[in-house]
Amino acid sequence: MKKIIRNLLIVIVLFFTSSCERYLDRSIETELDSEDIFKDFAHAQGFVEVMYRYVVNYALCGNQNDGLNFLLGDESLTTNTGMLIYKWDNGILTDYPLGYFKRPLVSDGVNAYEHVQPTKRPGIWDGWAAIRMANIVLANMDKMTGATETEKNLIKGQALFFRAYFHSEIMKYWGAIPYVDVVLTGNGDDFKMPRPKTYKESAMKADADFAAAAELLPYSWDDLQNDPNARFLTFKPETFGNNLLRINKAIVYSFKGKNLLFAASPLMKGSTDTYDYDQELCEQAAADFGRVIQMDRDNVNSLGLANKSNYNKLFYTGSTTTERTYWPGTAINMGSGQGEFIFSSTGAALNFTTAPAKSMMPYGSYANPITPTHSFIHKTFGTANGLACDEDPTFSKQKEFDNRDPRFYKNLVIDGDTVIRSASASIKYKYAQLFTGGLLRTSINAYSTGYFIKKWSDVTFNVPAAVKEGTSDNITSFNSFRLGMRLTDVYLMYAEALAATTKYGVDKVPVYNFLPNAPSSLDVINMIRARFNVPSVESAYQTIGVVIKGDPHKYMDVVRRERSIELCFEGHRWDDLRRWLWAHKPEYKAKTGIDFDRNKTVLGNRTTFTDINFTERVIVNRVCDYPKHYWLPFPTNVTQMYEGFEQNPGW
Repeated sequence: MKKIIRNLLIVIVLFFTSSCERYLDRSIETELDSEDIFKDFAHAQGFVEVMYRYVVNYALCGNQNDGLNFLLGDESLTTNTGMLIYKWDNGILTDYPLGYFKRPLVSDGVNAYEHVQPTKRPGIWDGWAAIRMANIVLANMDKMTGATETEKNLIKGQALFFRAYFHSEIMKYWGAIPYVDVVLTGNGDDFKMPRPKTYKESAMKADADFAAAAELLPYSWDDLQNDPNARFLTFKPETFGNNLLRINKAIVYSFKGKNLLFAASPLMKGSTDTYDYDQELCEQAAADFGRVIQMDRDNVNSLGLANKSNYNKLFYTGSTTTERTYWPGTAINMGSGQGEFIFSSTGAALNFTTAPAKSMMPYGSYANPITPTHSFIHKTFGTANGLACDEDPTFSKQKEFDNRDPRFYKNLVIDGDTVIRSASASIKYKYAQLFTGGLLRTSINAYSTGYFIKKWSDVTFNVPAAVKEGTSDNITSFNSFRLGMRLTDVYLMYAEALAATTKYGVDKVPVYNFLPNAPSSLDVINMIRARFNVPSVESAYQTIGVVIKGDPHKYMDVVRRERSIELCFEGHRWDDLRRWLWAHKPEYKAKTGIDFDRNKTVLGNRTTFTDINFTERVIVNRVCDYPKHYWLPFPTNVTQMYEGFEQNPGW
């Protein structure tokens, strides 16, 4: 920790510019002492801005060309031996040169935390540096003699949030850690902090910081435009409308609730029962999520759930020059006046990326595509009747692609789907050949599982070099970006937190003075399903004789499946598998593909043939033992810093 930041007296002063991205990404290095750094808002904010750079871009951090190193659970696979997916499948959690756990190597002479490219910025473990910076800010608040009370609140609120946020990010993967809330000097034994016995102990300290930050920060920085105590806005009016990434109440309460829900989950509670949560923490988490739901109702920061027609705009932009400047998930990109954007890492210097499309779509430039597993798809995406496949008596494994949940077709490329829209494209390439022996399972992707993922890009994304004959759409200029928090996630965590308690359970309505007519867990799940015309949970289960309101465990299975559908391929699955104590179970370790034929030797769309002879094939059996592979091992030099810092079990 003594070497965690190169020079604590270097401050990055970022000026208010016409773009939030530029405001957070452009820097001028100035060496100042602490009196100068914290004398007023502009200088202190410059120091705070460095912490934004430590927010990890899960989809890009490590290697932009490989991309999407965050799909670490049972939902996907690849043959690329250098990717985290491959390493995790083989139980290799100690070697991660790529990805977001360890800082990537930066070879161009720029310090990682200063880099404009998220692929070259620090990883999760490097959050300790940001924690140290937050503590420096909080220890020097008395020096802000040239700032108003509003300006001091903004500085202190951001520092408190980041201290809690980076602790909670590290805890998710390494478990209970010392909560560092002072500036460690390295003198004497001040760094010899005992490791807490429980995850909850660390989480509650983070919760206190989140709570304090929520009191200090505004609903939106734009709300301060007419605040006479926000003098910085008087001088820099161009910041109005460009405060997308700046920490606000919606961000704080979303992560406050998430921190509590994770702490309440079976793994973190120390239980061996997948349905056993810390109910008190769940109630607190639900209340935090409820505050964000009220912000949605009030359209704070243009919050609003996506609908079926603009759902894809949560994940990628249009291809015009103007559209590429938008952030996925924002109201302007959604085209609806409302969006689900809550929080994100900062962007790249000029734009975002097509890495998800390159690594997941059929005609990308990626040599080892990431493909979804049939085992995950079969367990997760149910039928149009609103049931899981294995629950629905009308479902047939010989008709895997028929009568499925509409979100199945929204997120996946299946056999016969249009993957090139150009009228002049060769029929050989225009429609996906995913049957056994088909084009997309041989010359392009011999390791195919029978599907591709189209969540991160429009099917018009084609790299011409991958299409050997005929015409492609040649649309490669748009941006995909994984959000760190979006509104659907908040609703789903709220539903899970309520469902985990006996006080609220399936359908009891909490009473909050800040959220009149609060929804029940069941209300939320039905609302999420209704966006795609999926039947209500009650009506779906009534068809098979299950009274869902009287079966809390069955209902929790529904909540978890809804979460898995809605947040598929967004980097949540590994966390969820672990906290629900599912990761080591055989049905979640086996990654399968599906083989099938066509009833006709014909090329074309799905109206010209029928898929037949379905068989499931195990491709990979993940190595995952409990509890060893549930937590990452601490670096050896950390466990040897002083006696008593325990390594995680099994390492």
